Parts: sequence; C-alpha cells; structure tokens
Amino acid sequence: MNGGMAQDRKAVFYGLGILMLLAFAGILIDPAQDKRQFAAFLFVRQDALFLLLLILLLRFGLWPASAVPLWAEKAGRFWWSAPVLLLLLCWAGHRLAFDGYDLTRDEQMGLFDGFIYRHARLGWPLPAFWQHNALALNQQFILPIAGYRAWVSDYLPVHALTRNLLGTIADPALTNPLLTAIGATALWRIARRLWPQDGSAQTAALLLYVGSSQIVVMGMSSYAMPGYLALNLIWLALFLRGGIVSHGGALCIGLIATGWHQPIFHPLFVLPFIVMLAWQRRWRLFCLYGLTYAAIGLAWLAWPHFAASAAGGAATQGGQLGYGARIAMLLSGFDGISLWLMSLNLLRFVAWQHLLLLPLAVAGIRFAWRDPLALALLAGLLLPIAAATLLLAYQGHGWGYRYLHGVIGNACLLGGYGWSALRKRTGTPALWTAANIANFVAVVPVHIALAATIVRPYATVSRTIDRTDSDLAVIDDLATAFGGDLVSNRPDLGNRPVRLMASQLDDRAMAALCRTHSIAFVGEKQLAPIQRAIPAKETATDRFLRLKKLCASVRRVARRPPA
Repeated sequence: MNGGMAQDRKAVFYGLGILMLLAFAGILIDPAQDKRQFAAFLFVRQDALFLLLLILLLRFGLWPASAVPLWAEKAGRFWWSAPVLLLLLCWAGHRLAFDGYDLTRDEQMGLFDGFIYRHARLGWPLPAFWQHNALALNQQFILPIAGYRAWVSDYLPVHALTRNLLGTIADPALTNPLLTAIGATALWRIARRLWPQDGSAQTAALLLYVGSSQIVVMGMSSYAMPGYLALNLIWLALFLRGGIVSHGGALCIGLIATGWHQPIFHPLFVLPFIVMLAWQRRWRLFCLYGLTYAAIGLAWLAWPHFAASAAGGAATQGGQLGYGARIAMLLSGFDGISLWLMSLNLLRFVAWQHLLLLPLAVAGIRFAWRDPLALALLAGLLLPIAAATLLLAYQGHGWGYRYLHGVIGNACLLGGYGWSALRKRTGTPALWTAANIANFVAVVPVHIALAATIVRPYATVSRTIDRTDSDLAVIDDLATAFGGDLVSNRPDLGNRPVRLMASQLDDRAMAALCRTHSIAFVGEKQLAPIQRAIPAKETATDRFLRLKKLCASVRRVARRPPA
C-alpha cells in the first residue's frame, strides 16, 4: 500500500509538472492570437502561483494522511449548514463582488432568452432597418436566421425558463446560488448512501464541494453550468436510490438537464452509468435508460429547427441550424493549439478546486479501481475532457474550467472514496486540518477577489454607458478585450441606450442613425478601466473614428440653415 501511495505521489507531481512546462512553453513560443493571450493571461495572473504551491505541497508533505480529525467525524451533524452557507455566499458575492453584473454574453443570454419566453414567444422579430444592420446589435449565440428577421437563441430553453420561474417569486440572481446549494444537498445524500458507516468520508466529500473556488465563484455568476452540477447530482442520487419512482424521477431530470443549455453536457455525464448497467447485466434498466435518452436527445436536437420555424425564419443566413453541422464545423478547427489550451484548462481546473481534491481523488481512483460506480465517476470526468479537446478547447472567460463544472461532483465523490480508503492508516490529521483552514480562509477569498478584478471594470463601464442620455451608444468593441460583451440589448430594443458594435456598423447606417437619434460614442477613454484590468493588445479601429467624424458631419449639415 505504501508503494502504491508513493507511485500516486510521483504520478501527480510529475503530471502537474509536465502540464506546467507545456503551459509556459506555449506562452513563450507563440502567444499570437488573442484567444491564447487571454488563456495565458488568466494562467499567469490567477493560476500559476496556486499551482506551484500545490506542486510543492504534494512533493513535500500534502498527501493523504489517514488519521481522522475529530471534527471530521462530528461535522456531519451540521451538514445542512454547507448548502445554507453556499446560498448566502454566492448570492452576496453576485451583488457585492460582481456588482450584480453579468460579465459575458453566455451569462447575458439567460436574461435575453427569458425576456422572449416571458412574452410566450420563441423568437423576437427585428424591425426592417435593424434586419440590415443586425450584426451591429451583436448576433453572438443567435441562430443564423435568413435575413436576420428575428432574434432566436442558439441555446436550449430550460435554464432561461428556470430563471424566469424563480424570478416570479424572488430575485432571479438567486438561481445559481440556489442550484449550488441544491447540489451540495444532493452530494450529501449520495455520500450517505455510499459510506453509511463512515461519517468522515461523507464530510470529506462535502468539504471538497464547499471548498471549491470554482463552485463558489461560478455560483456567483449567471452561467448555466451550476445547473448541470446540481441536476447531475440529483440524477445520481435518484439513480442510486433505485425503485420505479426514483428511476422515473431520474429520467425526468434527464429531460430537464439535456435541454438546460447545450445538449451535450448531461448525456456525457450519464453515459458511463448506462454502460455500467450493461456491465452489471441489468438489461431492463439499460434498455429503459438507453431508449429514453435516445428519445430525449432527438427531441432536443430538433429544438433549433422548431424554434426558428415558430419565429418565422426556418431558412439560414451564413450558417446551419442543426447541431450536426455545428459539430462538424468545430471538429474542423481541431489542431495542436487545442492540446495546449486543454493543458491550461486542466491546470486552471485544479487551481480552482479544494487543496485536498487532487490527492484524495487520485487515491480514490487507486483504491476503488474495482468498483463499477467509481469507474463510472472517473469516466464521467474524462469524457468531457475528450469532447472539449476535440470540439472547443478555448473556454474564454471562466472561473476554473467551466466545461468540467457539471462533473465536479464526480471528483468530490472520488475524493470521498480516497478518504474512506485511507482513514484506517496511521498518520497525523493536523496537516489536513491546516489545509482546510488555509483553503477556506485564504484560497477561496483570494479567488473571489481575483474574479472581481475582472468583472467589476466591465460593470463600471456598463453603468457609464447606461447613464449616457442618448438613444444609441456606439461602442468601439475592438478597442479592449471582449468589448463585444458590452453590446447587450433587449430583444425588443427597448433599452436605452441601444448598444451597437462599431466594428459591424457601416457608413450608410451610421449616417441614417445620426439624422434621427442622439448618439454617444464609447471609445478608448471610457473603456480604460477594462484595459487596465486586462491589458490586451487591442487597438481602436479606424472605423470607430471614421464613424464618429461621419456623425459629426451629418449633424453639421442637418443644422445648417437653408440658403
């Protein structure tokens, strides 16, 4: 057993070391594209120091000691405090640390889609003028409808509908904090079932969840990913409970989770458990889950065509509605850069987890290797990594690695396996108590602060734009990193000012707008807070300056008295 532990320690130490070398080599050799610059920026500014610290701890002492601290045995009595704490912390963090702002287009789409669904529609028609200038309104994550006749979301509807539902009785910003708390509760129920006589293993799995900076900070955001984590854990709790009612409930959760946001994340989580049923020769359940999920998948894959048709725009403009065409397009973009980016993603994922997650999960994999459930949990971690590497290694913004967010529960449960297997060994629990204190007192607060330094400058600039007394705001979206995310409008364009991307606005449209609307121009000066936070190598475009001069010229001509 000691030999196996030594092998695990070496494997993790050298594995992280190799990934670190690949990451730094990629940064030094060719940090050419902006995508890669931002991934490298986050790695250097937010991850590298934590990873170096973790590597040193793994090398010189942070490895699962087995003696169980007294508090770990007794903490289970107060398990309910974990979801309550997460609910309050994530909600307060969204309001205070993030200033109530949705940073990315991904997050903003939940509000955008919710507006459409509240009006009992699947799309929103665009006025004729804006159909010809739709790109300036920001068409990211919008289905490519022919002629841009309508806004139709590229995302599946359940996440936005859930935010709407909660918004009828409470603050919709509570959605992710509540889902994060529900995920903690489901994880505890699973841990109780897996280790009914081992309270410390139950506590260990829950602490790994609560102490994950990624879980906490993503719970403060408006991303769809916390929903996958909660729904996956609810599904697993029902699946393990068994019985007609529980399996029926799991299939209902499957329908909801597959249609939450994108159709790939939940099925990748479920697939290893369906394979496990075949391995165990539980053929009736295997057929039930296999056939039901096939039907669920086909139904949600048809959603884009249904939504586009309902909005009166089934034809396409420069793109395809179907997921098959999108997957083929993403696969065509796979290259060596994807492997480098995935190394950064995995390092970022590790850096934003509980300090004890990696060593405990590795120990759990070794000691539970013959357990079918543990193997399914491991496969559920590996499948999204493979899929993301092939399809979309670049995640853009993300606190930790968000494409693995839905399976953090898998890692926490593997960590519980590790703790349960190691608890009978001799050793001192003092280091583990100290590591938990360091994680909750230092690591998580620092990660919250690092995330806030990225979000708050965008919130400041967005508020400045909102305060402009103008009908329209033309934003130099290429003058700063992710400037296009500042261009977020309501589907009915009822917000003031309506925000436009300078890079997508032509001279004719600019002249027409200047004759009939008051216009504010948001350039380098107004965008300076973002540039200070993310000093990206972006420059103001000649187009923005030309549009500004054109508008001034049109207004002078309009004010000139007739001869």
